[in-house]
Amino acid sequence: MTRLICVSSGKGGTGKTTVTSNIGAALTEFGSDTIVLDANLTNPNLGFHLGIPLYPKTLHDVLKGDAHITEAMYIHDSGLRVVPAGLSVEDLRDTSPDNLSDVLLDTVGEPDFVLVDSAAGLGNESINAIEASDEVMIVTNPNLPAVTDALKTVNVAEEAGTEVAGVVLNMVQGHDSELDKEEVESMIGYPVLMEVPQHEKVQEALSAKKPVVHHSPDHHVSERFKKVAADLTDLEYEPDLDEKGFLQSLFGKFR
Repeated sequence: MTRLICVSSGKGGTGKTTVTSNIGAALTEFGSDTIVLDANLTNPNLGFHLGIPLYPKTLHDVLKGDAHITEAMYIHDSGLRVVPAGLSVEDLRDTSPDNLSDVLLDTVGEPDFVLVDSAAGLGNESINAIEASDEVMIVTNPNLPAVTDALKTVNVAEEAGTEVAGVVLNMVQGHDSELDKEEVESMIGYPVLMEVPQHEKVQEALSAKKPVVHHSPDHHVSERFKKVAADLTDLEYEPDLDEKGFLQSLFGKFR
């Protein structure tokens, strides 16, 4: 059975697309047939993260009725299937996210997972993505504004009847001023699936146009994304979280 999971955040800059691309790549590595779909129609970035910025057909064409979703689907080197959104202003003309649900239904049955990278915030694009999905995974940062906005996303999901799969606490730096895992769980009301540190390896991977799970597969940041993917598939996986390395990374002491 296909699981439609919207990866969402109440605000921009939380690293939502990074989380989407890496969990999608990790799921594929573990043998799950996975599609990642860029539902950020106004500011899409998923293609850049995966090194495929130029493509003849996009989600915009599908939403306009000018193409079937299979025509806008591209195979990443890893085997991950990608549905990008268009980059030009022209792509925005006559494009509405209102029929995203119908588009996603066309993917159901074949893949194991469809990860929907939603737009930031809680505008029409992101709400449509949440409502069109079976589950939502919240990406937030360990600060009060980000978690407050994440809570709004949770409220939208609950009102829509979309199951909240949990929270990825991203870009953790280890400052005393940051909210810890327990505080975030208490505020949002759902478990933190994983804490992912802010690390230069993620930026290096983005510059290389690769998910960090491919760019630095044995690094503890990659292991954290893999653990989330493994838990989604009920796969027994013991990640090397390298807590010492994690703590060193928080203070800029990279090896």
